[in-house]
Amino acid sequence: MFESLSDPMRSLLSRLAFLVAGALVGAALYALDIGGFLAVPLAVVAFIVVGELYLFATGE
Repeated sequence: MFESLSDPMRSLLSRLAFLVAGALVGAALYALDIGGFLAVPLAVVAFIVVGELYLFATGE
């Protein structure tokens, strides 16, 4: 199903997946009381940066 989408939509969904993954990791860190309230935004930013680097490296 992912291959049937257009390139812009596939790119958008990839970036959204990295955003959601960052939010989930940040929420888990916050729930475990690791990093305090800054855990969520820092995890989101970290996952977005890593995701952008991954998409750049793979050519998407």
